[in-house]
Amino acid sequence: MNKKYLHNNKEGGYAVMTALLFFLASTAAVVASLSDGALREVHVVRNESFSKQSYYASESAAEDAVYRIKNNLSIDSTEMVTVASSSASVSIVDNGDNTKTIRSDGDVGGTKRTTEIGLNVGTGLTIDYALQTGVGGVDLLSGVDVIGDIYTTGSINGCGGCSISGAAIAAGTSTLSLDQSNTTPDPANQSIIFGDSTNNQDLSQSFVPSTDLSIMKLELFIKKIGNPSNATIKITKEKGGKPDFYNPIASGTLSSSLVSTTYTWINIPLTAVPVLESGDTYWIVIDANANTSNYYEISANTGYVNGQAKIGRGDINNGWNNTSPSGLDAYFKIYLSSADVGISGEDQYNKMSVGSAYARQVSFVNATGNIYCQIGGNNNKPCDESRSDPVFVGLPIALDAIDFWKSEAVSGTTTSGNISVGSTGSTLGPRKIVGNLSVGSGGTLRVSGTLWVTGSVTINGGGTVTSADSSKSFVIISDSNISLSGGAQITGGTNHHIMLLSTSSSDPAVTINGGANDTIASAPYGGILFTGGAAVSAGIANHITIDGGADVVYSSDLSQLNFSSGSSGDTFNIESWKETE
Repeated sequence: MNKKYLHNNKEGGYAVMTALLFFLASTAAVVASLSDGALREVHVVRNESFSKQSYYASESAAEDAVYRIKNNLSIDSTEMVTVASSSASVSIVDNGDNTKTIRSDGDVGGTKRTTEIGLNVGTGLTIDYALQTGVGGVDLLSGVDVIGDIYTTGSINGCGGCSISGAAIAAGTSTLSLDQSNTTPDPANQSIIFGDSTNNQDLSQSFVPSTDLSIMKLELFIKKIGNPSNATIKITKEKGGKPDFYNPIASGTLSSSLVSTTYTWINIPLTAVPVLESGDTYWIVIDANANTSNYYEISANTGYVNGQAKIGRGDINNGWNNTSPSGLDAYFKIYLSSADVGISGEDQYNKMSVGSAYARQVSFVNATGNIYCQIGGNNNKPCDESRSDPVFVGLPIALDAIDFWKSEAVSGTTTSGNISVGSTGSTLGPRKIVGNLSVGSGGTLRVSGTLWVTGSVTINGGGTVTSADSSKSFVIISDSNISLSGGAQITGGTNHHIMLLSTSSSDPAVTINGGANDTIASAPYGGILFTGGAAVSAGIANHITIDGGADVVYSSDLSQLNFSSGSSGDTFNIESWKETE
């Protein structure tokens, strides 16, 4: 019995040991499996961290290169940029066609991320509307179709056969009232010189409005001596008997290129249209730079009873002084207007069709979308009063942009005398033409750079104007009137448009009578007339009139438009930005 008992215990010990070995083996397998998964997860997390670091290094280095190129700072064709503990190599390739390519390679722990940026020469411009105007507004007559949106700080007046496919937005009215002015005698018997020294650097003129309305327009009767730099215009309230220099309620730019060496009324587009309170004193301030050879002179008298002129410095305490002789008043005009009228069709039987309407007052409109207004009448829908009045939006073409384009033209060649492009055609630009430019007799003008024409531009007789490069857009500027008629064409397409821009204050300053097809017409100080079945891509002006079955068809690529100079060494703009690896 005892032997048998001992034999059974020995067999049980073997079984326990065997089970223990199997347990240890399986545990080891599980631990190994878990450890391998954990190691893989650590590796994945580490690679993800490296990838992010590489991306941030690549983007940062690329941004640094863009900043240096756009601001004309020193940069080599290859650079190594360190960002924290990461680094990226940057290569810059000049493609030889006014474009550059920036490639930035970030590499952390063998994980690479690459950013590639394309730059080109030119001035960027965002055109968000098929038509955009200042206080002059938009008049649509006789079967006009606008495919796109319209924005104006004036009014939109339409007809029964007129349609706007998108939004019609009117932030004011086209009715102006000359409220305050000082204009006689002409010629003036006095003048005020400013900008010729630090003591006479700035000029200010006070005025008192007679009614509570918005300031819509400012004009100055001024000339220049030499070639002074642009001056900043400010409209300010009065503080302590002088202008509140650092708190303007509206501002603008006096562009030297628009000022002649003889006295001329210069319109100053304002960035805002604040309501002025009758009986309160306001100031017009011209914030200029001092130069003994290049300065301004404004006509003056002693006849304006609602204000006074001061000379001096607005940026220092007690910087304003009396004029010499004392008591002079500068020549100026202040126009006021209300903002209580907006969008209107012809009458109750001839309503204008719109996608949507947004103005303080909307009348005689059929809208497929909402009608946002405070006052409405004879519309197909009641006013949706959930929105306040539309806000003021300035024209997209600033004076600085026009000055820059003109400088681009001057950087090429300058021609004195008229240029006529006939049947044999011609390629021009960048170029300044001191004279007139005409295109006709079936000829083609291929624009290869910015053109600045001091006289008029006439395109007729089957003439054609087009971009010499299908990847670039160009500007033709005229300081006089622009006319297109007689079956003339402006041809273009995506990323290669021609803009016809007049700096004249005439209405119309630009006339397109038939033809055109693909152009952007602009007259920021004057008016535009589209008629005779003309077809255009966009219009920008103080006032636009469309009749005779003319159409405007907005192109979406105008929202990211870039005008090339046609010359080298100019400002670069971003054309593309993408990650390639």
